[in-house]
Amino acid sequence: MTPPATATALADWLLDRPRVTTGPHCGGVRGSVSGPDHDYVYPEIAGYYLTWLSFLEATDAPQAARAGAVRTQVIDWLARELAAERGPRTRRYLTRAAEPADEWRNHALFAFDLGMVHRGLAASLPAGAGAEQRDAWAPLTRTAALLDRLRDHDGSWLACLPHPGAPAPPPRWSTTAGPHLLKVAGGVLALAHGTGTPSLTTAATATLHRHAPGLPAGLPAMSHPALYALEGLLQAETAGHHGYRGQLEECYALLAAHVAEGVLPEYTRQPDSRVRSDVIAQMLRVGSVLASQDRLDSAGRQVLPLLARRLTAMVSPLGALPFEDGGTGPAVPAASRASAAPGSGNTWCAMFAHQALTFHARVAGGLPLPPEWIRLLV
Repeated sequence: MTPPATATALADWLLDRPRVTTGPHCGGVRGSVSGPDHDYVYPEIAGYYLTWLSFLEATDAPQAARAGAVRTQVIDWLARELAAERGPRTRRYLTRAAEPADEWRNHALFAFDLGMVHRGLAASLPAGAGAEQRDAWAPLTRTAALLDRLRDHDGSWLACLPHPGAPAPPPRWSTTAGPHLLKVAGGVLALAHGTGTPSLTTAATATLHRHAPGLPAGLPAMSHPALYALEGLLQAETAGHHGYRGQLEECYALLAAHVAEGVLPEYTRQPDSRVRSDVIAQMLRVGSVLASQDRLDSAGRQVLPLLARRLTAMVSPLGALPFEDGGTGPAVPAASRASAAPGSGNTWCAMFAHQALTFHARVAGGLPLPPEWIRLLV
């Protein structure tokens, strides 16, 4: 099935706009394209990008050749960043003047970021790569070693580990071990199994068992990390971990109850909170997978076309997708799609949306979602 036109526009934008193509950071990927305020690249988004490139090759044959050429540059940039003794910087500013003096993110390692890099690298391994080739692939070996530093007392992953002598990071969901780490666990189990990193499989399984059992009661009120947890469970299922199907379906139903006019608010307890395109895309993507597996009730299915329409309306004719809809609450019009400059947009939102709209088009057409697509959940 040919991807819908909006998904094709998103793919074109993603291939052309977010990457740095010259200079010492050639191959780095920006999280946003909107001028000097976002003048940094970072490993997490590069990991997402590698997974997305593999998904693009699996779903859009005309783009496959471009994806392959781009991948080499991104992996080369990651290899250089990973080689640092303390591990990669969380954010790599493209000019020294752009980096804030209090950039605390660069004084710690984050399991989530490293997990996204590891699964992206694993997704990029050539088909049929033998064990010797996998074991010798330096970037993958390096991310595994760094992740092994972030083990908690029960063998699961810590959220972050400050560098020696660095102050503790501020208390945020991203700095505290919680359900969002299920996305790391699911990604490693789905994509990195058999890549010569058995300790990571052990850590991923421990993380799954730590955060999945009580998920409906402990689901974050912030929709973005809550959906990370559901995405992780979906990926874990592709690796044979089906013990938390009930938790996944219950959590999706809880979130779906908060959808109004195609919007899941940023905070489920604050219906007037921001309208974020990444959250809408995440909700559509998870729901499309569950619908394809006949795991949604009628209420859950009814929100899918609403989410798809709202998301499509936020994409500019150039394929750019802004981070938010320019206001709060479900009644905000989509006219705010015009962002700061023509072609500016958010990279991870665009990747999530490309995948979500591709998933939804297939499900709406009555076709099943191939397991490989779900395994490559960005």
